[in-house]
Amino acid sequence: MNERSVLVAGATGMLGSAVVAALHRSGVRVTSLSRNQSRTATLADTVVLGDATRPDTLRGAFDGVDAVISCLGAPMAFRTGDRRSFRDLDTVANHHLIEAARAGGVQRFVYVSLLVRPAWANTGYARAHEEVVEELERSGLSYGVVRPTGMFPIFDPFLAMARRGIAWIPGDGQARTNPVHPYEVAETCVEALNRSETVSLPVGGPETLTRQEIVELAFRAVGTKPRILHLPRRALTVGSAVLRPVHPRLSEVTDFASRALTNAFVAPPAGHRRLADHFADLVRPALLTREVRS
Repeated sequence: MNERSVLVAGATGMLGSAVVAALHRSGVRVTSLSRNQSRTATLADTVVLGDATRPDTLRGAFDGVDAVISCLGAPMAFRTGDRRSFRDLDTVANHHLIEAARAGGVQRFVYVSLLVRPAWANTGYARAHEEVVEELERSGLSYGVVRPTGMFPIFDPFLAMARRGIAWIPGDGQARTNPVHPYEVAETCVEALNRSETVSLPVGGPETLTRQEIVELAFRAVGTKPRILHLPRRALTVGSAVLRPVHPRLSEVTDFASRALTNAFVAPPAGHRRLADHFADLVRPALLTREVRS
């Protein structure tokens, strides 16, 4: 029996690297699609160089590949670098992947979207992902969609705020969510891969917390007294509108954050990993460095 071969797109990201590890644990041979071989050589069994935003670079990438897991996507972060909208990057890249998968005779396509609720369904970020899901529905491919809540690293900026002694969140901070570790999402990707039918699998973490409690966990991790500002959601909405013509990506991040952080964002729980432990793991190396220097 031939060993199953799965191509992972986005293997160098926080989720993609977890997916590669989960696939290896299940005995699957992994091919990584990457723009930079040096970053993925230690992760996958095979590295294929290609850029999903440029379809000409995907020729031959799916040779010998049985299935695809796409973790491709621009980071959901307040960064000022690449200004392209999520549709111009995420949707376009995944469109090319789907087309290449069809042409290559791939048997299964798993796509990581997000948990969508009415409060943010019409944001640019959510629409960009859902256009990919709609294309999969039309593609004729066997497919699954994984829909996580916010993954732990999304909340890392609260640690930086806590170190500076003050943090902000939109609204009153009482909206609840159950953040999820990338490892749990990766295991759900493998589950979707191993199913034969069309599936849409929501996944969250084991703990449901308010946004206020999440920020307080960040302050507790760095050992500082919580100082939290509550911004009116409208301030972010106005900020998003101002940013739209000059920085579409940052505008969409701001719009999504204003809605997702002020509404319930809860999915069925998975795993046992807690956000407080994730924060502690990030803070511990910095504490050890300070101890050595002192």
